[in-house]
Amino acid sequence: MQIKQDIQIMPIFNQKASPKIWEDFTRLELLCDTVICGYKTDNTDVLRVMDSHLQEWDKERCNFAFAAYDEKIMVGFASGYMENKSEMYLRNLYVNPQYNGMGIGKRLLVQSERAANLIAPNMTVIALKNAVGFYEKNGYNGSDDRFFYKKLPYQMIGVVPVFKTIGALRATKLEVSYDKKLVNQCKNNPVFVYMSQEREIDAIGVKTPDKEIHIWTNEHKRGMSDFYRKQLLRALEKVK
Repeated sequence: MQIKQDIQIMPIFNQKASPKIWEDFTRLELLCDTVICGYKTDNTDVLRVMDSHLQEWDKERCNFAFAAYDEKIMVGFASGYMENKSEMYLRNLYVNPQYNGMGIGKRLLVQSERAANLIAPNMTVIALKNAVGFYEKNGYNGSDDRFFYKKLPYQMIGVVPVFKTIGALRATKLEVSYDKKLVNQCKNNPVFVYMSQEREIDAIGVKTPDKEIHIWTNEHKRGMSDFYRKQLLRALEKVK
């Protein structure tokens, strides 16, 4: 596999804020459908699929999205949502066929699993026929020829994006004193946490609607506080 290291995987916290994001998602999805399935699409299909994405995003309680960029060009994306309290659903994972074999799909899947695992212990996906081997290789088991399931591991050390308020995180220990009101106001803005090996949240970072960055750390781990702060600052400054 040829790995293209300069591809950036970015969390998309507020898809509704940028119609360009939805247009990129939609055109990439339709491009893959055309190449893989031979579908012919036009502008009517673009508008229909984009409208469907927007409606689904509005009604879902907890959703996540990641995009892969080659410089400023979106070349892949993944998105999903909470099906119920124990299950997240991976709705989309598409990579521009010209970038196949570069490890982008794997990177998008790993990021999706890390974000999903903060909320629910399992992930499901309905796989296209040509993607069955990809999901099986990445630990998914099929109940039939399309429906695949994976129990997510707890190994999430490091920076993880949060797509729902902090209080919804499952099976974690919050070891940080933070401004709850401010964090709740940042629901559709960048929010990251730093997970320790003990499955503790040892730092929280947010970027407010006015672009201010706030970071809170577990001051009991004095030797690590600066490290956590630097890691979250790097993530918050990089996100679009």
